[in-house]
Amino acid sequence: MSEMKSTFSTYCIECDQEVEAREERRTETMCIRKQDITYEATVAVCPVCGAVIADARIESENLAAAYAAYRAANHLLSPEEIKAVREHNGLSLRDFSRFLGFGEQTVARYESGALQDEAHDGMIRLAASPAGALSLLNVKRDQLSEKIISAVENFVDSQAPDRFSTLDFSWPPLEAYSPSRMNGYRPFDWSRVCGAVVILAHRCKRLYKTKLQKAMFFLDYYCYGMTSTSLTGIEYAHADYGPVINDKDTLLYALQQQGKIELVPNGWGEIVKPLVEPEETFDEKELEYIDLVARFVDTFDTASEISEFSHELSAWKETGSGKVIDYPKYAAEVVDAVDTRMAV
Repeated sequence: MSEMKSTFSTYCIECDQEVEAREERRTETMCIRKQDITYEATVAVCPVCGAVIADARIESENLAAAYAAYRAANHLLSPEEIKAVREHNGLSLRDFSRFLGFGEQTVARYESGALQDEAHDGMIRLAASPAGALSLLNVKRDQLSEKIISAVENFVDSQAPDRFSTLDFSWPPLEAYSPSRMNGYRPFDWSRVCGAVVILAHRCKRLYKTKLQKAMFFLDYYCYGMTSTSLTGIEYAHADYGPVINDKDTLLYALQQQGKIELVPNGWGEIVKPLVEPEETFDEKELEYIDLVARFVDTFDTASEISEFSHELSAWKETGSGKVIDYPKYAAEVVDAVDTRMAV
């Protein structure tokens, strides 16, 4: 199928004359790095002979569209996102390339639309978080100018949560800031973690600490199933009583240290009580997912019930004890489980 858009003047070599070519949209496939990528292309069609006319004005747009589709399929940052990471660090194009250990003009090419590889994409994502930027800085400090060091330190100081004054930079581990199957192709994002926990604590009835583990698991995997990216970048592991946040105790400690939540004893457990109002962290669709999962969690009267429900998932059954649960493999099952229960 093709969609007619407009016309423009160009030269048809088949007709050997200037024509007003029709500009149409067509689904095309391009092989990029040994991967067939389907994208929406613009083609110029001669109104006289019907031939497709090669025109430099639209070919560059088509290449950009193909690259955008490749990035989406492989969870790579867009040029706009790369620019945002650089600007957050307060660095010029050349200095950001030096900070990352790239060639001097590499970031400039990426922001102009060149296609980055996964290794470079991971390094850029790492620089997007305070902990990741500081880790890179500590590794490369001796190779960097005072100007770069000062800019990155200012970024870290302005963005890093208070937990870094009480917790070692080994948490979360450095690899958490590189996108992977295990974090849902989103680098660990502390602001999103805080935002999700606070909203769930506000919206869920008696959100016990154990219940929070399941709520976050269902939320992140549901979001991945719907968008191909997790909501927070948290890894989840198989525990005896169901999926849990990997290194959950450290994360909960950090949330308390920042004054985001407190754990209030209640019966035989502890309830997560929010101490702050939700911030505008998520977009409208993400808020819909959070609201859905909050209502889903409230269909279980106890933490034991939602734990038993999670035991029926292949995500828990097929993952070894203590092992991290794979997002791409099991997210669709989680979406189906949530939607089925909510439809009853």
